[in-house]
Amino acid sequence: MVSGQAKQSVVKLKNGSELKGVIKSIDPMDAVVLSIGGVETTIKMENVLRIEEVESAPSTNGKAENNANLSSGEKITVTDFADYPESFELIVGSERIKMILVRGGDMNMGFDGKHSLSMKSEPVHKVSLTSFYLSETFVTSRMVQETIGKSKKDEYYYVRFGRDAIKIVQEIAQKSTVPVRLPTEAEWEYAACSTQQNLLFNACKNYEYCSDFYDRYQAGFAIDPTGPAKGRWHVYRAYDGDSHHGKLDRSLTNAKKVHFRIAIKAKDYLSNLKK
Repeated sequence: MVSGQAKQSVVKLKNGSELKGVIKSIDPMDAVVLSIGGVETTIKMENVLRIEEVESAPSTNGKAENNANLSSGEKITVTDFADYPESFELIVGSERIKMILVRGGDMNMGFDGKHSLSMKSEPVHKVSLTSFYLSETFVTSRMVQETIGKSKKDEYYYVRFGRDAIKIVQEIAQKSTVPVRLPTEAEWEYAACSTQQNLLFNACKNYEYCSDFYDRYQAGFAIDPTGPAKGRWHVYRAYDGDSHHGKLDRSLTNAKKVHFRIAIKAKDYLSNLKK
């Protein structure tokens, strides 16, 4: 067992992700314990590719980083540069939808300005996202027609309730044999703030569902957070909606027409290719 170190270290995972923090302990036969933003995370050694030391950034106040130091203005830092395809096409019958790679990294998630309390967008908290793919457009009516035999006159299919979007995406996953799903809210916000935002959103004003239930954020660091375990309503977001803060807004009303995209982790897509 190796005792904790003062220096920052980067733990590189076999799936291509990287986690940066202070190592508290290492058991070569079991796990490494990494402190990220003051929160300890245990990583099994079977998932670790290698560990590298880097110089820590000097602290401004001598205290560990915590949520009080975060702000919604400091958004994302990309850390995952693994060799993933930049895109792929998801095929259902005669319909195709392009999936765009969003490289993973760290993000200060949430918003702490005007109307943030009513949106339940506090506290701003640090999250880490592993690389994922997000559909270039909403799921189309034609793809839903190919999947469950239902369609709408609109180009893009819409639903009123998040549970209906989840069921349709599950059917798409079964038909395509690719385990796609709705994006999490963290993935949606990360993509909306990433270098891929113009490819994916293009000033889109429509509401779109995430898989998370709608509730106030929880403080503390998390990797690939999925939101509350249960709830009544699913979160929906809009990149450039007619509201206060655009992509940083969260759902405030019960909309009747909400679109949805599909997502999949990059590592899950590659694993599925090998089957």
